[in-house]
Amino acid sequence: MSASPTVQVDPLSASADEASAAALRELPEALILTFDQELRFVLAAGQALERKGDPSACGEGQFVGDAFPASVWRLIEPLCRSALAGETRSREIWTTEHRHCLMVDVGPLRLHDPAAAADANTPIAGGVAIVLDITARRHADALASRPADHFEQVFERAPIGMGLLDLDGRWMLVNHALSEITGFTVDELMGKRFQDIVHPDDADNDSAQREHLLAGEIPAFQVEKRYFDAAGELMSAILSVSLVRDRDGAPLHYIAQLQDISERKLLEEHLRHLADHDPLTGLRNRRLFEHDLKLQVARSKRYGELATLMVIDLDDFKQVNDQHGHKVGDDTLKAVARALSRRLRETDLVARLGGDEFAVLLPHVNEQGAKTVADSLARVMASCSIEIGDSAFHPSVSVGLAEINQQSDSAELLLVEADGAMYAAKRAKLATPAPVGS
Repeated sequence: MSASPTVQVDPLSASADEASAAALRELPEALILTFDQELRFVLAAGQALERKGDPSACGEGQFVGDAFPASVWRLIEPLCRSALAGETRSREIWTTEHRHCLMVDVGPLRLHDPAAAADANTPIAGGVAIVLDITARRHADALASRPADHFEQVFERAPIGMGLLDLDGRWMLVNHALSEITGFTVDELMGKRFQDIVHPDDADNDSAQREHLLAGEIPAFQVEKRYFDAAGELMSAILSVSLVRDRDGAPLHYIAQLQDISERKLLEEHLRHLADHDPLTGLRNRRLFEHDLKLQVARSKRYGELATLMVIDLDDFKQVNDQHGHKVGDDTLKAVARALSRRLRETDLVARLGGDEFAVLLPHVNEQGAKTVADSLARVMASCSIEIGDSAFHPSVSVGLAEINQQSDSAELLLVEADGAMYAAKRAKLATPAPVGS
């Protein structure tokens, strides 16, 4: 910033005229101060005055030194004294603890005689100072002056995605790893809001943590987010966020680190599927089905929600294994599983309890409705065809039902009830003579 020019004023006027004062008040960043020979304020103006801790300390007739911290005034006072001696001087001043950097330009304020030309011998009435906060500029200079290798090692060569986000969530700076993780080029990411690629369900899953971070209650936080990469594929990542503040503690920007965990999530999902599903048929296993059944019993007890449990057992399955081998037995189980999944609703839960026994949970279906479903399943099973060499095998099933209502005691007792009904149906088949000609 250039040195403050020498200002000449009419001695009959203690301050600038109204138009000049209005213009000075609109200056966006600078703080303009004029003072007399006693170092007392004549005028203080500029929008920066409103952001000062106590603007009233700059009132006309008050001592200039009272408007500044003692540590700062010790540095500014020599400049003001020099101005009273006719000198124009500038100085860059850091406040205590280096929280603010001020550029101070001070020059003489000379009396003006309209009948005479101004020269260096014109009497000095006081001084004029321009104070400008250049903290942000000095921080930017310091960052730019760091060795390129140092910055590259801590940022560009980081093994995880890193970047700076402004307070609106737009990328200000990104490294190569972040570009690789997201599939977007650095140019494509710059200026883009991170929220624009986040799955809608995860967009605000860190809102509470961000509020605590901005309030200074936590130093950083981690959250799991799903996002769409440049190809539109849904990915998973751990987002770590911290906050950079200025010397006054005001938030400047976020530091974001993104670690891709998509492969780990796929592995977790696969392991979870193996733990909860039957490896042969892909249906729920007994453990997961019993969990779902307990939830249904709880809903039925609390809300009166009706449902029906269906237990299904293949007829003469041991003979199939003994006569045709386990390969045919496995094919039969898989065919039954496919038939059940295709015939039933998406809301119905199908499981293989073990061996040749299956179970179905029919939400919002009473026992009478479930009997209709059971008859339909019997017909579907009869139409299934499992090839055995040149011939084909058509499985048949026995079905037992147990209605779930507010009086149901437990999932365990319901399974026992449905299992007993299934074996009763199987015995009834054995007691019924086969139709003539079958």
